Amino acid sequence: MRYLIPRGLQSRLVLSHLLVSLISVSLISFYAGQVLFKAVRREVEHRYEDLAYAATNQLEKPLSDYLLGDIDREQLESELSSIFIGVPEIGYTVYLPDGQPIADRSGSLPVAATPENAPDVWEAMTAGEAEFSHWGADGSEMLALSVCIKDGDLVQGVLRMHIPLQETIGATRGSLGLLIGFALLIALLVSVGGVWLARSLAGPIRMLTNTAESLTMGNLDARAAAPAAPQELHRLAQAFNEMAGRLQAHVTELRVFVANASHELRTPLTSIKLRVEALRSGALEDKLIAGQFLAEIESEVDRLSNMVNDLLDISRIEAGLEKNQRQPVNLATVLQEVYEAFSARAQRAGIQLSCEVDPSPAVVLGSEDQLRRMISNLVDNAIKYTRQGGNVNLLLHKAPANGAVRLVVRDNGFGISREHLPHIFERFYRVEATRPRYGPPQGSGLGLAIARSIVETHGGKIGVTSQLGKGSTFWVELPLR
Repeated sequence: MRYLIPRGLQSRLVLSHLLVSLISVSLISFYAGQVLFKAVRREVEHRYEDLAYAATNQLEKPLSDYLLGDIDREQLESELSSIFIGVPEIGYTVYLPDGQPIADRSGSLPVAATPENAPDVWEAMTAGEAEFSHWGADGSEMLALSVCIKDGDLVQGVLRMHIPLQETIGATRGSLGLLIGFALLIALLVSVGGVWLARSLAGPIRMLTNTAESLTMGNLDARAAAPAAPQELHRLAQAFNEMAGRLQAHVTELRVFVANASHELRTPLTSIKLRVEALRSGALEDKLIAGQFLAEIESEVDRLSNMVNDLLDISRIEAGLEKNQRQPVNLATVLQEVYEAFSARAQRAGIQLSCEVDPSPAVVLGSEDQLRRMISNLVDNAIKYTRQGGNVNLLLHKAPANGAVRLVVRDNGFGISREHLPHIFERFYRVEATRPRYGPPQGSGLGLAIARSIVETHGGKIGVTSQLGKGSTFWVELPLR
């Protein structure tokens, strides 16, 4: 055995460095493979979980109509086909609460679901959602996702989706193989460099590994010190730190969003609870007060409903469920329709609403309904924050940069203070404390957030400039078709 070990110091250092490099690459590749496969699988699960919830929301009324006998099975299957038209890789089955199937994408109904052959369906009846992996008839891995369809608290049925994972996992395996091969080549080249090169590389890599482990343990403040050389590791450390910073920002944003959503939902619920308690305590006997309380309860319920719908819309927009249904849209026509829709309201509010459209073509590729909603949200926001006698101007023209169209919504209302501008498009962010509102009572606080999501999913940019006392200018740039 000792004759197999080189006697020269340099040879031993190179060999030891090569062995360390190979072992490190093997361990890192194994760990990276596990993380990569889990991440890909998790991404697929999250994406289709959003699709499942959106589908069940759309199925509530058709399934209710089917159960009442208002539509037949062919009409129900037609509704299902329209919902899943953009995702042909997904199979689906709709079961009644007793386990009997009533619709299937293949056209032929499977056997009735039982706790033995479809435990996820029965679990969804009680838990609302269940998922598990199983192998298809051809040996490919499948993911079954079952979601309960409810009308209020009444369980109408269960939607079971079948999603093939083999194609995604196979592509990931190929990427992992390339990653491993590239890593082995780097290990060989690094080993030739000798001990000094090994040390110069091992130090920064160890630091990055330690920082990654700190992040894994939940220390989101961990950052790697960028080495002066080599340049590649310096850039890697910078990219790693940027990634860690974005991760921390996303986690912080998520926590703030959950806190804000909880607060926004708690306020109307508390209001409803107080009025119900008052009615129970005797206010119900006074018809005038009882009527007022019931009207306020109805208003709070409408507010909750609008808020939930807005949250579902944001999730649907950001999930990109309508990307396959986009088509050429004349933005000038959409803007003109929004202008005409808001003209009467602006006139009632004593606001001068004008619209100026550049004659150049303004055709973009996107969803007409989403673009109309984005423009409506901006115009609605401008009218609400413009005093009587003010002006709101709508402008559409080619952007200074080629290949884009620029939409401008300008008002001369109260304006927005500088410290609020970076947060104006955040969900639930409001500045009513310092900014008077001349329109209807406050909404869900999601109008500008929805506008931003629509613009970003269409590959565009949105921004605002404002000055207190002089008004605000919201602008949107979208790529021309």
